[in-house]
Amino acid sequence: MRRLAALAAALAAGCVRAPPPDLSRDPSALLGQVQAAQARVTSVQGTARVAVESPREAGSFEAWLAVEKPAKVRIEVLDFFGNPAAVLVAREGRFSLFDARNAVFYRGEATPENLSRLLPLPVAVPELATLLCGSAPLLEGRAAAAEPDGDALRLELEGPDGREVVTVGERATVRSALFYPRAGEERSARRVNFGSFRTRSGVLVPEVADVRSATARVTVHWKEQDVNPPPGHGDAFSLSPPRGARVVELAGGQAPRIDLPIAPAEVAEPAR
Repeated sequence: MRRLAALAAALAAGCVRAPPPDLSRDPSALLGQVQAAQARVTSVQGTARVAVESPREAGSFEAWLAVEKPAKVRIEVLDFFGNPAAVLVAREGRFSLFDARNAVFYRGEATPENLSRLLPLPVAVPELATLLCGSAPLLEGRAAAAEPDGDALRLELEGPDGREVVTVGERATVRSALFYPRAGEERSARRVNFGSFRTRSGVLVPEVADVRSATARVTVHWKEQDVNPPPGHGDAFSLSPPRGARVVELAGGQAPRIDLPIAPAEVAEPAR
């Protein structure tokens, strides 16, 4: 009986989940590890299936995405034949959006409202670039605490804009994040989950990024990912009006919503 009890205790001990030993329990040091891990990915491009869920629409579409930290984004929404139905480029505070179906080209400021014409999320360009690179935007402030959470560590950040909880797993890779804004800014709260991690170009990156705000949800399932690609010919982050397109200068205004080739579908939970 004593042997059985000892064996049961050993098995029970073996089932206990613990955070990776290489992760620091010191909040400031853990924050440094997270920042170093996220800094390994500076750009990503490739094809993806993007699922959206908002009060206006729900479904999914195919897209070609290119992002470069700190603040360059290109989104091409593809129609059912693989042709661009809408193209958005944001960089250096400017925004361009081509509605190919109606041959209209919009130009203006790269505000969260203009970015949300394709992805219904209230985020700025640097945050969107960070998210699409498989990283969680980190709140500016101090690292307040680091506590075990199963096989991960929960890092708490506090700053003038609110509070963020980041769950950190193997190799200091951010697995999920929960952001609490300051009072009165509940609409900017968001939850981020990453899943299906793969090693590409020597870097561990997620193939699924699931972002939820107070009013919408966007899930990006990467189908092909080129991580930290070498500079190619041309500039993916430039967009000029095609010949024959009607150009609309927004001059501080907002671009209208564009009807996208969305296929009705349920938004799937991200793989873990």
